[in-house]
Amino acid sequence: MDGYIASQPEPRDTRPTSKMAPASPDRERTEAHQTEGDHPNELALIRAELAQISSRMLTKEDTGKLAQEIFAALHEELTGLRTDLTALEERGDEMETVAQECTQQHHATETAITRHGNLLLTLRWQVEDLENRSRRNNIRVRGLPDSAAAPLTATPEELFKQVLGTDAPGEIRFI
Repeated sequence: MDGYIASQPEPRDTRPTSKMAPASPDRERTEAHQTEGDHPNELALIRAELAQISSRMLTKEDTGKLAQEIFAALHEELTGLRTDLTALEERGDEMETVAQECTQQHHATETAITRHGNLLLTLRWQVEDLENRSRRNNIRVRGLPDSAAAPLTATPEELFKQVLGTDAPGEIRFI
């Protein structure tokens, strides 16, 4: 309240207002000391501020530890990648082996199918030839029942004797 009642007004800061954000408290203290003209304290404040900044800076040991951590992490990642690549290489080799085996089996199957086709064709020709030969040797006799109660050799003999007109006893030779 004394400032409001005092007869003399206090000097105001005539500096233009800045558009910048307010400065850090350390800087305000430094500026306040500059206006007062207290140079030894200003130097002490600067030294304290420099000490504080240098204490926050990384040291050689800190950067070494950080580099070691980064290298260790990279080494782990590379080891994992190498393991994955080795596994993929093995799988690729297995797939190539299986593909080669499948190709060989395919060729063997094609060869066997071709051979079987040729054998079937040969067998078809042989069966056709046998059917034709057996038809040439067969004699069809009309009137001969499909099922006979008597022995079959006697019935055709009697029929052939009648057809041939012979009464000669004896068997007809069937070839």
